[in-house]
Order: sequence, then C-alpha cells, then structure tokens
Amino acid sequence: MALNWCYQEPWPSAANNSLINWPNEVKPAYHHVANACRPVLASVRIPKFEWQEGEDFSCDLYLLNDTYNKLANETVKVFMLYDGTEKELISWDCPGADEFKNVKGPSAHAKIPPMKTHLFSIQVRVAGKLEYDSSYTVTFFHIYQKINSIANNY
Repeated sequence: MALNWCYQEPWPSAANNSLINWPNEVKPAYHHVANACRPVLASVRIPKFEWQEGEDFSCDLYLLNDTYNKLANETVKVFMLYDGTEKELISWDCPGADEFKNVKGPSAHAKIPPMKTHLFSIQVRVAGKLEYDSSYTVTFFHIYQKINSIANNY
C-alpha cells in the first residue's frame, strides 16, 4: 500500500510532500509512486535493508496480481548486482496467478560476498515482461564501518 499526504497542491507553496505541484506540475516522486503501484509486478520481501559481509541474505519471492485477468505461467529470476557483478540467486517457474491474487514463490538465499561499494541491488525479472520487473537497493556495511558506527555512538 502507498499513501501520500497530499496528491496535488491546490495553491503555490514553498515545500510540501505532494506528488503534483501547483499549477499541475508533476514531481519526480509521482513516477516512483506510480511504478510502485503497478497492477502486476514481481516482488521480493527483504527482511532488512542493511547487510554485512558473510551474512546469509534472504528474500521471499512473490508475483502480485491486482487485475481482473488471470496471469499466465512466467519464469521469474532474482539477481544480486554489486561491483559490476550480476549473480543469479534463484529461478522460479511461477504457475501464474488468478484475478486479484498474489502468489508466493520460493525464498532466495546467498552469502553476502565482500564488496567495494556500500550499496547493492536486488533485481526481480520476468522473462518477456519488462513491465513486471522490480529493483531494490540495499545497503552493504563493511564490518569495520559497523564497528566504527557503534563506537562513534558512545
């Protein structure tokens, strides 16, 4: 579910969380909200968004259908992208989805490898259906960064 405080600003303002500014100017956030609210998408549920090297990354795979149409069988793949590397985590032959039904797929697991960057992404791709694809950016903490962060709080 996505909620926004103010969809469209009814008068000029200096700042607000609206998606459309006065006079009818679409803000960049509008497109992100529209993308997140697509009627059909492949998605993952990630238990947390901060990971450390050596941890067991996991995510649950879903195909979400908020349409009046039954969805056909699809091949859904999950990838981890980091430091210019693309690693396939899982491939799922989804049986499709009935009208207004979400289908839970398998869980993907991978040991978090050493990374040079502080972010990595998880991409969910449906073969031949780019409009179903999703991408999530996740934070990677080097162990020494986490120790320094904890030490700085004391």
